[in-house]
Amino acid sequence: MISGSLKRRVREQLLQGASHIKLVGGGGVSSPRSPLDMTTFSEDEIRAAVEVARDWNTYVTIHAYAPRTVQRAIAGGVACVEHAHLMDEDTARMFADKNVWLSTQPFLSMEDAASQTGPGVERVKQLFAGTPKVYDYAKKYGIKLAWGSDVLFSPQLTPRQNIMLTHLSNWFSNADALKMATSVNAELLALSNLRTPYAGKLGVIEEGALADVLVWNGNPLDDLRLIEAPEKNLSVIVKDGRVHKNLL
Repeated sequence: MISGSLKRRVREQLLQGASHIKLVGGGGVSSPRSPLDMTTFSEDEIRAAVEVARDWNTYVTIHAYAPRTVQRAIAGGVACVEHAHLMDEDTARMFADKNVWLSTQPFLSMEDAASQTGPGVERVKQLFAGTPKVYDYAKKYGIKLAWGSDVLFSPQLTPRQNIMLTHLSNWFSNADALKMATSVNAELLALSNLRTPYAGKLGVIEEGALADVLVWNGNPLDDLRLIEAPEKNLSVIVKDGRVHKNLL
């Protein structure tokens, strides 16, 4: 009965135009009454949501931090897991074995989470401790890795999105960090197939693709930190083929 209700809610979102479905599979940093280690859905419930999404030719991603939560989500058939900062090595192997995407964020210090208060402060410290392990596991097991900033509705944190991208240089080359945020992320978004809200190809510069282009005053392949100051170093912004900024 519960899975039937969940299916109905997923169908409602897709009928309203959702490109894909995100479930809240466990506790969160910013939700004071749901600790990080709790798990929201049964495997059957997750599988029910996945079945509906597949019927609509799209996919389910899930918010999950703890190993049990992540493992249950993968067993339920999700295509992607968001966060997973508390995962262990068994969980990392499961990502690789099931070919599931991981969309995560390099939280390293309170500067990356300045909006947290109360229980959120202690919880986000767990993320700081888990971040290096997540990227080490991802590299060790060849997990498909997407970039997510996880920064929403925060005037303090929005300017740090570019800085957080440069945190990836702790584990990856500058080129791989930039690819993760552009062409690799486009591969994940393409899983929504015909449900995509984009009227063109993503993640490439070629004829027929969406013309989203950034031109930097310098070479971020040599110095990734250029992107930390877009107001100074971002010379051209092209979105959907329209020039929104041009300092050249």
